Amino acid sequence: MWWDELPKLGFTIGFVGDPQWKDKFFKIENIEGFEYQTGNTSGTAEFSTVASGGLSGFKQIEVLDPDKNKAVYTSMGFKDGCLYEFKVKAGTIRFGPDGDKNAARLSAQKSPWWDPDPTFGFWMVENYFPAVQARNVTPFTITPSVYFKGFKYDLKPVPRPGDGKLSLYQLGGVGDTS
Repeated sequence: MWWDELPKLGFTIGFVGDPQWKDKFFKIENIEGFEYQTGNTSGTAEFSTVASGGLSGFKQIEVLDPDKNKAVYTSMGFKDGCLYEFKVKAGTIRFGPDGDKNAARLSAQKSPWWDPDPTFGFWMVENYFPAVQARNVTPFTITPSVYFKGFKYDLKPVPRPGDGKLSLYQLGGVGDTS
C-alpha cells in the first residue's frame, strides 16, 4: 500500500524546499492517522457556496497547520464537480494568502472522495498549511468540500545522523525526495 512508503516510528527525517528547514532533523516519536473534511461541522465552514462558473477565492485551511515539532502528510479527495487549486505554504500575511507553491489542480476524477490519490499527497510542518480555491465548472451552485486523509507525526529534534539513515521529504508541493 502507498502508506508503506511513508516514514515509520523511530525513523530520522528532514525536510527540503525551504531554507528555514535546512539542517534540521527529527526522530519520529509517534504517528497517528487523521481525517478532516472542510465544511463538515460548523467550525469547519471554510467555503461558502460558489455559483456556476465562479471561484471561491483561496481559503486557508488553518486547522491543518501542525504545531511545533509536528508534521503532517496528507492527500485530498473530492466529491463535487469543482476543480481545486492548492497553494502550500499558505501562511497568513497582512494581505491574505502567501502561496508560494502552486501544488496542484485536482478534481474528483483525479482524486475521488472515497479513495484520495496519494500521488497528490504533500508534507506540512509548522506554518505550512494549504490554501485551496475551488472553480465551479458545473451548471449548479455548489458548496465546495475537500476531504483530507493522512498521518500526523510527533517529532523530536536530533542532530544529523552520521550513519546515513536519513530520509528527506519535500515540503508542500507534491511528492518527496526520499
